[in-house]
Amino acid sequence: MWLDVKQSKYILAFIISVHSLAILSCLFLAVALAFKLLLVFLLCNSLYFHYRRYQKAYYLLSLKYTTEFAWEIFSNNRLTSIRILNSSVLTSFVIILHIQMNKKQRTVLVCRDAVSAEEYRQLLVALKITLTNSDE
Repeated sequence: MWLDVKQSKYILAFIISVHSLAILSCLFLAVALAFKLLLVFLLCNSLYFHYRRYQKAYYLLSLKYTTEFAWEIFSNNRLTSIRILNSSVLTSFVIILHIQMNKKQRTVLVCRDAVSAEEYRQLLVALKITLTNSDE
């Protein structure tokens, strides 16, 4: 199985809404105006950073499930073997994969709108089988 994960509108909406709520919350803090402005400035920089990251296709990747029950990820023009950790979260809306690659841990988000409905279903089934087999 080869799965291309595209840009998700849900991730973009999440980035914008979380930052907007944080900025709005800072405006109602009972602190000095200078401190409020500093917090708002930092949050705006964070929003800009994450928005640029989204624009540069940071969340684009491909997952490959081989016949040997091994997972690989294609990101940054490299195919790397990964191990999916049991702490991964599988829901009908979003899949949060905790993976280990090259002795580093990383989190990968796969939103439902980033792949077709059939591919999302297949990925859920393959991940459930993989995580069940890794418990033994």
